[in-house]
Amino acid sequence: MQRREFLRLTGAACLATLAKPAFAETIASRTIPGTSEQLPVIGLGNSNAFRRGDVEASMEVIERLMQFGGRYIDCIGDSRYVAAEAARRLEFGDVLLGAYFDLEKPEIAKLDVARLAGDSGSMTLMNCFTDQVDEHWGVMQGFKEAGLTKFIGTARHTSDYYDTMINLMKTGTLDVLQVNYSMLEPEAAERVLPTALDQGIAVMINRPFINGRYFGVVRGKTLPEWAGEFDCESWAQFSLKYILSHPTVSCVLTETENPIHAIDNLRAGLGRLPDEKMRRRMREHLLSLT
Repeated sequence: MQRREFLRLTGAACLATLAKPAFAETIASRTIPGTSEQLPVIGLGNSNAFRRGDVEASMEVIERLMQFGGRYIDCIGDSRYVAAEAARRLEFGDVLLGAYFDLEKPEIAKLDVARLAGDSGSMTLMNCFTDQVDEHWGVMQGFKEAGLTKFIGTARHTSDYYDTMINLMKTGTLDVLQVNYSMLEPEAAERVLPTALDQGIAVMINRPFINGRYFGVVRGKTLPEWAGEFDCESWAQFSLKYILSHPTVSCVLTETENPIHAIDNLRAGLGRLPDEKMRRRMREHLLSLT
């Protein structure tokens, strides 16, 4: 299902008129625990524009991120070089870049960091997949101690890795956790998110739309009128605002190459968020549609 259709059905297609806003409101930011670093609540994940090496298309979507005060981009593989080049051409000097590296070859990883970091000499966030933590976490810590990255983190998107995540958080060495969480995948709220809160760890959320499955649930459905009580304009924002209203969440990652969709996503970082009573109502309503 094309998301364009959902925007039409919910009346949000008017966002197309904002394709290149001269000015935009600034999305909210949250502080990475234990630091003064501000992390805008909506980030950009591994867009298909990055994956296929399209710098021009990447610039289009990154420009929207800039216009709304977003800063964080999360990339893997060669996508990180595409995103970094697009940010450089846009003179986006305030970008925060998180990436994954081949840590089996630390010397090559150092060269990759230097290539990405440029004059700063340091990455924002070096990520490690949770199933590689046992083998490479010491290397990650060494990179941080050497000043090659500000933060180190781990990331995965299924509950198979939750136990490993929890154990790593308890070591006191993890800065940022990336995990899946949404109304249709709520399991992380049981143990993972509470542990992150207890340990003072920033949390980034992936799979807010479960690779599009979420839109299959809301297909053809009208956004409830009461969504306006928390400044929600679309089904995409319905999911994103639910996630952001969890007290542990620092940032939600969205993946898109469509500038209109990027604007829709970013607007979830504006205005009010649902309270606990409304969160329950939202999830009950969504589950009633499945």
